[in-house]
Amino acid sequence: MVINAMIHTDRVYSSKELDSEDELVQAVTKHTWPLCYSFYHDGLLYLNDTDSESDPEYVVMIFDRAEGHHDVIGREVGRFRPRDMDEAAVRKYVADMEAGRWETELPLRVVAEPVWHHSCACCRLIEEE
Repeated sequence: MVINAMIHTDRVYSSKELDSEDELVQAVTKHTWPLCYSFYHDGLLYLNDTDSESDPEYVVMIFDRAEGHHDVIGREVGRFRPRDMDEAAVRKYVADMEAGRWETELPLRVVAEPVWHHSCACCRLIEEE
């Protein structure tokens, strides 16, 4: 499998920490989120790297360090489309990522703000003129 580097590295992400693998699996399989929403669990960020809220492709990023206020430095270690998988396959994929069974290790830098601090064109309502 050929893995491409993340497309939307300039997107500012809203990061929400999830306490359990179950919460993460439910978040990516049962809900639709704005393009800028990301999830943090067990040292990994799950970032939507598409232009589709209804068919997200999550880049999995291992968090190495933070820099400045919201810059996250790490490595892209995998990517998956949860809509193409059943819940058991998503759960297995997440478990593989958490166990370090990565598909790649590409350097990656993104901006990920806490959900309470975040607002961008992807998630706020734009007033009509």
